[in-house]
Amino acid sequence: MKLAPRTSRHRRKGAIAVLAALAMVVMVAMLALALDVGFMTSVRSDMQAAADAGALAGAGELANGQQAAEVAARSYVMANASTRPSVTDDDIATNVSVGHWDRGQRSFTKDLQPLNAVQVVADRNNAPMFFGKMFNQHDFDMRASAIATFQPRDIMLVLDYSGSMRDFNKIGALKDAVAAFISVLQQSQSNDRVGFSVYSTEGQLATGLTLDLPSVLRDVRSRNADGWTNMGQGMEKGRVELTNNARLGTKKLMVVMTDGMANRPTNRDPFQYVRDEAALAATAGIPIVAISFSADSDQNIMQYIADTTQGVHYHVAGSVSQQEDELKRVFREVAAQRPLVLVD
Repeated sequence: MKLAPRTSRHRRKGAIAVLAALAMVVMVAMLALALDVGFMTSVRSDMQAAADAGALAGAGELANGQQAAEVAARSYVMANASTRPSVTDDDIATNVSVGHWDRGQRSFTKDLQPLNAVQVVADRNNAPMFFGKMFNQHDFDMRASAIATFQPRDIMLVLDYSGSMRDFNKIGALKDAVAAFISVLQQSQSNDRVGFSVYSTEGQLATGLTLDLPSVLRDVRSRNADGWTNMGQGMEKGRVELTNNARLGTKKLMVVMTDGMANRPTNRDPFQYVRDEAALAATAGIPIVAISFSADSDQNIMQYIADTTQGVHYHVAGSVSQQEDELKRVFREVAAQRPLVLVD
């Protein structure tokens, strides 16, 4: 067998060494590119999270005015974008616009009334490249944007009109509190619908879910208090209305108020009826705001309702005048706690 000359073998080894060196350079360059691209992706995620947080925070402050919304939006952008030690305030530029989000057209118009949305555009300037410097690319800029607005709600008021509500004119205080609730919704123009379920000895659906909020208030004001306390049936009427007629994409909510204890119907355990309805509401994804009104109300069952449905319980007590003011405050607070949603 004839062997290749030594000089030929040396040339092949030299060529392989050159190719290996070139391959190493290419591999290092690819690794450097991958690291820089990964860092750019991380910065993009950080900036998007910051823009989202700023838009949501700004929308949440709209009830306190445009300036409050802008301040909150910028503050949350900085708090979320500056998590890296090397990032300073000078590296972040934030533009906040307050305006109107048209749900039908899915469009945002700055300064258009009614103000119901906040747009945030956040820029990260001069973010460093690590290996891009090898190719004379020392830094990069990154932009993220977000729009947040209120999620419309479908709300059922389940209200106690039993005879004890006549004492100390508690029924008048309730009607005034509902008027305050409706007023907040009208001022916000957030496309909420409201319905009204009334209960005394029996429960009934008084007004189905509607955008005609004045008609709900008229129905609330027109009724008189009398009879016993069938809270379970009142809750059932409200739950069925929300289950059957709530709009797709809205936040469902039930507000249950009482000044006493469930004592009807007589053919089943009234308290178990209430507990069963709370469980069914929880299954249907309907949180309940439970309001116990006056010292005679059953705080335990109302707390149970709130806990079961992941809602909240308010207890209104004190003197007659204090109760009236506190009940209004609670209803205003419930009306103002609008859920927020990112739409762009």
